[in-house]
Amino acid sequence: MISLAVHRNLLRLYGFCMTATERILVYPYMANGSVAFRLKAKPTLDWSTRKRVALGAARGLLYLHEQCDPKIIHRDVKAANILLDEYYEAVVGDFGLAKLLDHRDSHVTTAVRGTAGHIAPEYLSTGQSSEKTDVFGFGILLLELISGQRAFEFGKAANQRGAMLDWVTDSFR
Repeated sequence: MISLAVHRNLLRLYGFCMTATERILVYPYMANGSVAFRLKAKPTLDWSTRKRVALGAARGLLYLHEQCDPKIIHRDVKAANILLDEYYEAVVGDFGLAKLLDHRDSHVTTAVRGTAGHIAPEYLSTGQSSEKTDVFGFGILLLELISGQRAFEFGKAANQRGAMLDWVTDSFR
């Protein structure tokens, strides 16, 4: 099903190979790795590139949520799953946790899956994932792009404990 979702900001599945002992997915090579990698690499991403990455990831998620039939809920939006091609164009990848959502439905109820620090609080409490839970993960991605730090590494340099979300929540109290 994911091979039918074709958009310039989605990782394109070229093919697959299944043997008795291996299952291999074939994707294009992403020359600049993941956003998570690039946030820690030298030279750092400039602001123009960070903005372009954010817009590309947003376009990919918009396609999954609004233009696919059925809709696709990614369920693991994070810097490690946004890949960068040779021109630093963002490509949403890793659909291992993705779920299909019929346009008539508002959510999918599942066991909670995803990466700590990127999971929406309502998804943790209800098990219901939707476009909104992907948007929450995208918000954390934006904070990572702005700060240049991963969600759970945020504040370690200043010897602070806690995730990025805790810092944002405390800042607005």
